[in-house]
Amino acid sequence: MPFLIKATLEQIATYLARSGHFGTVMVGEPKAPPDGDKMAVAVFMRSVAVARLTLNGTIESHVVNIRIYRNMLKEPVEQIEYEVAEAVSEVSNDLMGDLDLGARIRNIDVGGINSAPYRTDWGYADVGGSMCRVADIIFGLIVDDSATLVL
Repeated sequence: MPFLIKATLEQIATYLARSGHFGTVMVGEPKAPPDGDKMAVAVFMRSVAVARLTLNGTIESHVVNIRIYRNMLKEPVEQIEYEVAEAVSEVSNDLMGDLDLGARIRNIDVGGINSAPYRTDWGYADVGGSMCRVADIIFGLIVDDSATLVL
């Protein structure tokens, strides 16, 4: 079964790049700190599972992590939290307002009916020797016929 996981990652990265909220959009976690005054965002997979089978394909759950990065040395300190919070709000509103992301992505599984429910986790991460404030937006996608069954 050739799961089209790469297609899901590309679709989310393209969506984030078009949003205009970030200086850098990447697939996978960065090895270098984000560019000085701009926020960066990375998208990576958390899990993939078959939610249901159809006669000739699958309906899958792809759980995606969108991680927003902001260098924590910016002043004033509260501005970092405000900027990350605003980015989380805007991305969340954009994604939930456009439940169908196109291609084989049927919808975002906001309530976690077939996958992980939509949530945001906050923390800090060392990226290439620089501490960053991070927010992980975690959500499931329902993906149609990513794998074709062969009998």
